[in-house]
Amino acid sequence: MILRNILRSTVIMLAGLILFSIIFAATANNVVPVTHLTDQSNSVTANDLKPSACSAITLTAILSCPAAGGPCEGTDANELVIGSTADDDIRSGKGDDCILGGGGNDNIRGEQDTDVCIGGPGTDSFHPSCETEIQ
Repeated sequence: MILRNILRSTVIMLAGLILFSIIFAATANNVVPVTHLTDQSNSVTANDLKPSACSAITLTAILSCPAAGGPCEGTDANELVIGSTADDDIRSGKGDDCILGGGGNDNIRGEQDTDVCIGGPGTDSFHPSCETEIQ
């Protein structure tokens, strides 16, 4: 009788172990799709990039001058104008602008409204239309 109870208990435990293994194997085959829940993107605006000298200006656009240097024309928007490492001839256009000369020997000219002109390495020349000049 005791042997029969031990055998019965062993069979029940073995059946339970097999059932547990089947359930575990079935759940291991489940694939959880990628949710991208933690993927977040934040856009960077001209106001995020402007130097502290331009803090009084609300900028709406970013203009990068050609990498080879030369003429760089702004628009009527309030722009952050970023010069190249070469010699630039920057004209900001209308609007309140923050002009960063970059490297090289730059000619920096603001136009109408408030323009903050910031030079860089090299010898930069500023037009009188720049209300603020920083070398």
